[in-house]
Amino acid sequence: MRINWYLLSSGKLRKQPAPQGWPTADPVQLGESWFDIEDAGPEELRQLLAPLNIHPLMLARCLDQAVVPGVISYGPAVLLEYPAAFDREAEGQAYLTFVLQSPALVTIRHGLIPGFNDLVQSLVAEEAPSLSHLVQILYLILDDLTDLSVQAETEVRDEILRVAKVLNEDPGAVHAGDLTKLRWQVDKLVSLVENQLYSIAGLNASDNEALREPHRKAFIQDLISEVEIAQRGIYRLETRVNDLHAYYQMASSDRVEKRLRILTIVSAITLPLGLIAGLLGMNVGGLPGAKLPYGFMAVIVLMVVIVAVELWYFKRKGWFD
Repeated sequence: MRINWYLLSSGKLRKQPAPQGWPTADPVQLGESWFDIEDAGPEELRQLLAPLNIHPLMLARCLDQAVVPGVISYGPAVLLEYPAAFDREAEGQAYLTFVLQSPALVTIRHGLIPGFNDLVQSLVAEEAPSLSHLVQILYLILDDLTDLSVQAETEVRDEILRVAKVLNEDPGAVHAGDLTKLRWQVDKLVSLVENQLYSIAGLNASDNEALREPHRKAFIQDLISEVEIAQRGIYRLETRVNDLHAYYQMASSDRVEKRLRILTIVSAITLPLGLIAGLLGMNVGGLPGAKLPYGFMAVIVLMVVIVAVELWYFKRKGWFD
């Protein structure tokens, strides 16, 4: 388990050593603080959150390892569970649990969250913008995670464009598994962004006093607009993947049709040749040309002429196009 403590003072966020007596210390005496918790087990979390005296239902949600996006608000405390990042390969979903109860903000990491440490470093840097309150930190974290979702959308869109280009140039180079993987990634993005929108909408609807001030509400409403834009973009990706799949099926059908056409032509060419060979191969008397010295060559020439005529006919009718 790892606890990172950051103290908000005079508009600056400063990293602090672990507070003395924590988790028995009174958070009010520590000042406006952000506690970022990594790799903590359920019992460790229970001890860490005990000084905040949050509602038992909120505590249970913090300890539960299941991903249940949404917002719970009781009295001065608000809990937010937020899907954190998009991973193309991972089966599970990384997410962040926020507990806001003035004067403390607690974030609990569940899973690997790319870029989160970089965000923290940007907030504590000397050139970091001035921070007025803990809600602003909450907003900046959510905004950064939302930007990661938009970035993931762009990456998947570029992958769809690449597959579309290959499918247009060489349909045989694209396999059904490639499109299935793309569809799975888009479905994951849809689920991620829908859960993010649900969580932010719950935050916007919360009656928590720390979130009710108009200028703070504006932050959350701005996030809602950003996620809604990302959501519409991802829905368009769904349509593009469906179009790709339809084009792939059409190209596959066209390849099968061409192969069947070639087989039909070969069958049509060999049918009269087989008929001639069968008739002349019968072991009966009276076969025409059997006594002629050039009878075999005459039959061969006849077969070649028949093949040439058939090929000319099929080509003229466009069977080779």
